Parts: sequence; C-alpha cells; structure tokens
Amino acid sequence: MKKAIIHDWLDLYGGAERILTAISEVYDFDYYYAYVNKMSDADLKRAFAGKKVIVEDSKFLRPVRPFFRYLMPIFPFIVKSFNKQTKSNKVDLVLSSSWILSKGYRIGNEIHICYMHSRNFKYVWDEAYLYFRGPFKALSFLKKPLQKFDIKSAQVPDHLITNSKFVQSWVKEKYNRESTVIYPPVEVDDFYISDQKEDYYITVGRIVKCKRFEIIVKAFKENGKQLIIVGDGPARKNLEKTASQNIHFVGYKTKEQLKGLLAKANAFVFAAEEDFGIAIVEALAAGLPVIAYKGGASEELINSKTGVLYDHQNHEELNYAIESYCIKKDMFDSEYIRGTALKFSKARFKEEISNYINRVSKSTN
Repeated sequence: MKKAIIHDWLDLYGGAERILTAISEVYDFDYYYAYVNKMSDADLKRAFAGKKVIVEDSKFLRPVRPFFRYLMPIFPFIVKSFNKQTKSNKVDLVLSSSWILSKGYRIGNEIHICYMHSRNFKYVWDEAYLYFRGPFKALSFLKKPLQKFDIKSAQVPDHLITNSKFVQSWVKEKYNRESTVIYPPVEVDDFYISDQKEDYYITVGRIVKCKRFEIIVKAFKENGKQLIIVGDGPARKNLEKTASQNIHFVGYKTKEQLKGLLAKANAFVFAAEEDFGIAIVEALAAGLPVIAYKGGASEELINSKTGVLYDHQNHEELNYAIESYCIKKDMFDSEYIRGTALKFSKARFKEEISNYINRVSKSTN
C-alpha cells in the first residue's frame, strides 16, 4: 500500500508538528507533502523523520511563500494547484494533517483520513474578529466564500479524526460530519515535580493573536505578580511594549529549560480558547495547577482539583480566577495533578492512531 502524508504548512515546530513526528515514527510514507516549507532543517528532521518534503511549486506561489498566512483569498487556488501537481503520485492512503487546507487534498480514489488539529480555518470562523479588523475590515466580504470553500473541503476526507471532544462538536456543527476523537501525543514522562518552588506564574506558546497573550499581559500588569512568558512570535514585540516590569519575555527555551521553569512555577496561566492545549498537559505533567479559559481545556482540567477554569475571555475574569486559585492553593496535590496528565502520553497516541488507520483501511478494502 502506497501512502502519503500532507501538512498545511511547515513553519515553527509546535503541537501539530509533534503529531507529525509521532505519526512518522509509526508509518513510513512514500510521499511527504506540505503546501509551504519554511522550517529549519533541524525541526524538519524532527517533524518528518528527515524525509524530503514536496511543496506547492507553482510559479505564482514561489515569490510570496514568506507571506503564505496572508494569502487567504487564494487558498482554494493553492489546494487545486497542488492536487494537480501531485496527481501522478498515485497512492492508496492519504493522511492529512489539517487546521486549514490539507483536508481538501484529493487526486484519485485513495483512502483519505484527516486529523484535525483544531477548529479548522478559524481565520474565517470563530476568530474572524481578530483578523478582519482595522484596514482588513474591508475584506470582510471574503468570509462567506471562504467558509463555503472550507465546508466543501471538509467533505473530501473519507474519515475524520479530531483532537478533542470540543473540536468534534464544532466539526459536527460546521461541517455536519461525524469524527473520532484521538487526543494528541504529549511527552508527559519527560516532565517532573519539584519541591523547590518560586513565586512566579508561567505561560507557554506561540505569541500570535489567537493565543490571546494580551489578556494575560493586561491581567499581570494589573495584579503585579511575577510572570514568565516562554515562546516567540509576531505579536511579541507589541506586547513587550505594553508590559510592566513584573512580566518577563524569555523567548524560546529548550525542553530541558522548559521542564525546569514549569517545575518551579507557582501555576500555569492560559487565555486562549484552546482546541486542545499541549502546553497545558505539559504543565499538568509537572504537577502544576493550571488557570485556563474554558474550551478544550475543560477536557484536560478538573476544576478546583487540577486547576481553575474561567468563563469569560478577558483580563478581569483571569485575575478573578487567579485570586480564586490563591485562596485554594494549598488544596492542590501535585502528584494527583501529574497523574491526570499521563493519559495523554505519546505511546497512547501512537497505539490509537495505528489501530484506527489499520481498521479503516481494512474496512474500506
């Protein structure tokens, strides 16, 4: 059986790319695809097991690849062009890794299994208000046709896997399709509990609009507590300008450094409406209570036992949740918290994804 795997685009090594790593450790694919590749050689080796990645090669796209995220109006063209480009690479099975585009890949009668990392194409759905504003508000007329394109793309795969029940419900609502939940892989065994606690809070992630770091910065600017922000991204520079001296942007950290920072922190804070928070599970694996906005985080946290969930996505609610945590702080058990993270292990994911792919492949044949 010839197999191909396709990813939307390769940029930074994050949660979606960790899933690629785990899948590539289970299966050896004949073709490795991505619409755009801007990833470093070291990260690419981790993501796709060092295999050569075939990218969209139209003359039109080459000069604008660095601005790929801003090319929403031509996404339908890009998918159609890449399908045509790879049509001669006949395969029996395609596994797409999608948060926007790759679910629309189809070149023949191959079995197509799509793993949805999130509520797809959030730029034109749930988070459109973050992108179609200011000078971009004039482009709001594009939302409807792009939503139609997204719905049509979601009908292409034969089978859908979603990364949480939260996303599963969203997929049913928006695409009217059933899906199977397989939680992402988290290397929980690598994290540890420390008795040497320090008086700071921590948050981790790509510093982009949808992660809502501005809510966290505003909350800690108001409460004056020490905060460490681990990560980098296009929104970092503007946030640093508005941050107070108690807020520390430390950039990207190695896994060893991150493990130490998490283990010694007071608590982990999170403000995004996350589909599934790998960073949240890593914090739990370090025995760290998590203060998070509801959403996918509701599946990872047990309110008042492993953290505190808040209902409204603003800095006032976050500060109220932090105050609630401070009152209950002595009630949290690090060992219990860590125990709840173990069900999200990488070994569990690899077994579940392998069993699922083997089962649907046999049933189709």
